[in-house]
Amino acid sequence: MTAPSPRRRRRSTLLVGVVAVVSGLVMSGCTTAPAAEPIAFEPVSMDVSVVANIDAPVGPVSGGGEIAITGLGLSEVTQVLVGGVPVTSLTVVDDTRVTAAVPRTADYQPTTAEITVLAGETKIPEIGTSTYTYEALTPVDKQLGYALTHWESYNADFGDYNPSGGDCANFVSQTLLARGWEMTPAWSSANAQGTRAWVYAPSLEDWLASDEGPGLTRLDDSQRDQLKVGDIAFFDWNFNDNPDHVMVVSDIVEGPEGLEIKVAGHNENRDFRDVDDAITIDHPDSTVWYYAVP
Repeated sequence: MTAPSPRRRRRSTLLVGVVAVVSGLVMSGCTTAPAAEPIAFEPVSMDVSVVANIDAPVGPVSGGGEIAITGLGLSEVTQVLVGGVPVTSLTVVDDTRVTAAVPRTADYQPTTAEITVLAGETKIPEIGTSTYTYEALTPVDKQLGYALTHWESYNADFGDYNPSGGDCANFVSQTLLARGWEMTPAWSSANAQGTRAWVYAPSLEDWLASDEGPGLTRLDDSQRDQLKVGDIAFFDWNFNDNPDHVMVVSDIVEGPEGLEIKVAGHNENRDFRDVDDAITIDHPDSTVWYYAVP
């Protein structure tokens, strides 16, 4: 008699196993149990909302990264929070997909933040982890990360020029170095001693605008819509068309009367100083202008 092939033997073994399991379900000890009555099931509602996945959960600390949220019932989404902060834009693509632009971190430092998806005031449950990881990925990330670390805690490697008239240009120069700029003979600092273009606001402006320097574009205050975080703001407190102060643009927000520009810098040591307050309350009728950093 011919032995069964290995494949046939394996199928026979599986069949025996299935029969044994079914037999176990209808046997009680040595007595055969009566067949169970058919079970009637009520229809289950599929009208649920759930977050199944979040794509691209890593982005820059300065914000602007985009996440795509997929799941069920997402047409009901009204808001997405990252670390408790509303996203800067929200698009409900359809019932299974939502996209959102991520806000910046509070202090431009790397961190991990919880993502909360809301339908009205109700949190939509998620499957798995819903977090967003902020990292210092761009030159602006590094510039603003430095600025928000040292706006109050001075870096001793670059000295403190407040006793000599102000440390504002020294601070701005440090942030540009952190951004990735390289020192030049005209713009440099060593052993807490900087060149005039490094530490003196009028000389810094001249260098920023010059062909020997980076040749940046100047913007007046009516061109706020062209500004970006990391750009440079110069102030004339004394009405002599010469800068008395310089700071770094640290935030741009939409206010009730238009764009509000926030700046960080030394001397008064501020992280998010409001430009309008600076030129109308702190120094009435003074002026501000900017240089766009590419």
